[in-house]
Formats: sequence, C-alpha cells, structure tokens
Amino acid sequence: MNPEGQSVIDMLFELLGQLLIPNWSNLILLLPWVLVVLVALWLVYLAWQWQRAGARNRPRVARRVAGAPPVGVHMPGPSRWPFVVPIGVALLLFSLALPPRDATGSPTGAVNVWLFVIGLIVSLVAVAGWLLEAMREWRSTAAGEHGPALAVALPAPAMGMAPTMGMAPTTTPEATSALVPAGTTAVVAVDAYPEPPVGVHMPGPSPWPFFAPIALAVMLLGLIFSAVLLVGGLILGIIAAAGWLLDAGREYHSTEAVGHAVPRTRDPRAVWPGRLVPLYGAVIVLSFLGMLAPTGIGWLNSLTPPEATPTPIAVPAVPQISASSSVSFDTRLLIVPANRPFDLVFDNKQAGMPHNVRIDDSPAGATILFDGELITGPAQVTYHVPALEAGDYYFLCKIHPNMNGTLTAMPESGAPAGASPTP
Repeated sequence: MNPEGQSVIDMLFELLGQLLIPNWSNLILLLPWVLVVLVALWLVYLAWQWQRAGARNRPRVARRVAGAPPVGVHMPGPSRWPFVVPIGVALLLFSLALPPRDATGSPTGAVNVWLFVIGLIVSLVAVAGWLLEAMREWRSTAAGEHGPALAVALPAPAMGMAPTMGMAPTTTPEATSALVPAGTTAVVAVDAYPEPPVGVHMPGPSPWPFFAPIALAVMLLGLIFSAVLLVGGLILGIIAAAGWLLDAGREYHSTEAVGHAVPRTRDPRAVWPGRLVPLYGAVIVLSFLGMLAPTGIGWLNSLTPPEATPTPIAVPAVPQISASSSVSFDTRLLIVPANRPFDLVFDNKQAGMPHNVRIDDSPAGATILFDGELITGPAQVTYHVPALEAGDYYFLCKIHPNMNGTLTAMPESGAPAGASPTP
C-alpha cells in the first residue's frame, strides 16, 4: 500500500486507464511534432538504407568518361536557385501558419509580417537570380562559346581501353570515319553536326517554368490580401499550364516524327510567347488594381467634401411651446404640421404672469391667424389651431411682444427641399 491508500493493483489499473482512454485534446496538439519526428526518422532510415546499399549499387553506375559533350549539345551547369526558391516559399507558408498572437493566444493579424517580408524577398531574389543565370547561360551559348568550331582535348585512353574510345571526329562530315589519336586536340565544325547524335534528345528552352511561380505567388498573395488577386493568380496559372502543355506537346510530336526536337522548338526567340506575355502582365496589373481599387476610391472620396443636403426635420404631431420669463419664449422656432388643424400645447411656467400664443402672417401683424387664450402661470393649455399652409409665420405673446419667434408649417414627411430653419 502507498501513503494514499492505493494498492499496486489500483495504480496499475490507473496507468492502464490513461493509456487506453487518453486525453485526446492534449494528444491532438502533439500531432505536428509527431509528424516532424516521423519525417526525421524516415529521412534517417533512407540515409541508412542508401549508405547500406551504396557498395552494392556502385558497380551499376556508369563510369564517368572524361571529355566534352557531343558537338551541338549544350549541358547546362549546376544552379543553386532551385534550392533557394523552396526556402522562400516555405517562409511564406510559415508566415500564414504562425500569425502574431496576443497574451490570450488569439491571432491579432492574418500573417506574420516579418516572416512574410523575408520569404517574399528570398523568393523574389531566387526567381530573379534563376532567370538571370539562365539568360546569362543562353547568351554565352548563343554568342558562340562553343563556336562554329569546337576544340576538344581528348585524354589518353586508360589501360585496357579500346583504341576507338580515344578518337574524335575530324572537321568535316566526310571524314567522320577518320580517327584522331588520344591526347590530341580535334577541331570539330558545329555545322557538320546540326542535330544531336542519334538517340540523344535535348529538350528546347521553355519560359513557362518562370511564369508558373509568378502565378503561384499572386495566388498566395490573394489568400492573404484579396480574392481579386486569387482569381488573377488562377488565371495566370491556367495560362502558364496551358502554354507549358502546348510547348511540351509540340516537342513530343516533333520528337516522334523526326527522332528529336526540331530546331524551331530549340530557338528561344521562336518559343518565347510574345503574344501572351503582354496578356500575362495585364492580368497581373489588373489584379493589383482590383485589389487597390476600394482603397483608392475611399481615399478619393475622402478628398471630396460631401454635398450639403437638407436635413429632414421631424414634424411633431402635437407641437409644444413654453415660457419661463417675460423676456422670450423658451424657443424661437416652432415647427407645426401643415395643411391640417393641430393641437398646440402651451406651458406657462412663470408664476403670476399672464402669457398666450398668437400667430400672425408676418412680423408686421397685418393678419392675425390665431389668438390663443391668456393663462396665468404656472398653468398649461392646449390650443386648437386651424390648418395652416406650408410656409413661415410669426408667433408672439400679445401682452409681451418681445416674446416672439418663427413658426414654420411643413408637411409631416419632413422638411421641404432647401429648408434649413435654425432655432
């Protein structure tokens, strides 16, 4: 028995219960790390298998032959950029997967700005470097680094090697059967071999491996910023995939027909999609303009002051007015409904002082439209006023003419156009 009174059997059953009925919510949080460990173990296993089978597979690897590629065949050199591009893309994906969070663990943004900026810079540098490197290689090849004539230094044959392994063709097609001793330099005319050797197929250049990542980058930006960019990136991806497929189809059919790619498919100028490149650029520009359009329109609207429009004024069904002194009514503007009789509530708040409300057609008092009953305060009265046409009138206290103001009769739907009475 342990100090808590549990027997060994009870402890064993408790341990088995934790194994058989685990806390799945906690285990799910460990799944990413489990996957990372499994991938790492798999890579270690592959490396171990490769090392283990290296001695067995080594004799099957063809022995490297010193020399140069066949005449007319250009082998591109190694490039580091295909390894840098995935790093930039991985950083962009991590910027989406690791957004900034507050103290409670809630995301405070859609993307980790620093990871996104670094990933974008790495991706752009890698794509630009890859393109510049490819163009530099193409220009050096087009400028004739292999030249109209190519000098090839042939090494001496190894012991036991057949004499023909150290021979090279001469400068003319007619002399192809002639042999040149190993260790000498043979000058071979490129024009003598305008096509690759039989059985060697060299695919022609294609611009679409550079356009496809642009489409993917625009789609990735669309996931972060705007659906307009996502649609634009999808259109760019369809154009790149279709162009790539057409290029591959033409090369395949020409290879099936003549045994190798025809010269047109190997000419960078001929395979460059001159008509599609402007369309590609237009889709990119329109996508970004579509993303920025709402912001730009909002900014332009902020520069233009809003037009002055009349503010609708609420017309009370039962207007009210009050007086607290003999100097003036409590308001100098009274809004009443037009074109119908209405009740006007007058509240005389001044004790011992008589007041009333009289309505005239104008301050001159030429026509008295309504003359209310005098009441001594504090008291309240409801006047029944006959219908007034829409317009401005004059109201006052007939005992204290200095108590006056403007009475405006208007339709109960609101103020007429251009009306802006002020109290």
